[in-house]
Amino acid sequence: MVRMKHAEHSTISKDSQTPRARLEEGDLRGLLGYQLAQASIVTNGAFSQQVAKAFSLGKVEFTLLYLINQNPLVTASRLARALAISMPAITVWMAKLEQRGLVSRERSATDGRSQHFGVTPEGAALVTRAVQALLDAEARALGHLSAAEQAMLLELLHKVALHRPV
Repeated sequence: MVRMKHAEHSTISKDSQTPRARLEEGDLRGLLGYQLAQASIVTNGAFSQQVAKAFSLGKVEFTLLYLINQNPLVTASRLARALAISMPAITVWMAKLEQRGLVSRERSATDGRSQHFGVTPEGAALVTRAVQALLDAEARALGHLSAAEQAMLLELLHKVALHRPV
């Protein structure tokens, strides 16, 4: 026989419950993947409103455009490694960005098989506006954290990302 608790009589702390439905999290509370998924609901919402809708860019397109802007004449293989995306997928994403006039490609002067990507002036302007919109949205979304907490959160997540398997 299963005994059911009534939420209104529960002595469970709100800190150990899911953010919206107030369900008991139990051991999920200590799982990084679960907490990342919960936190990503906040950041995905900010991205959707401020970048996806406003600039018609998906997360991968935005990230590729930003990385190309920061790393002129980067190759598709380096982008694929950076984002852990297959080369066929990178080829599709790059074609979309190129069709929109946001990136351009040129053959390598030293290796005719290799192609380098750069952002067009339109791509540079768009990514600059998109980044600022996203920074503003995330600042609002994370406003309940102190500047030190925000910096610590970013630093710790970066450390986790740096040690991903190759």
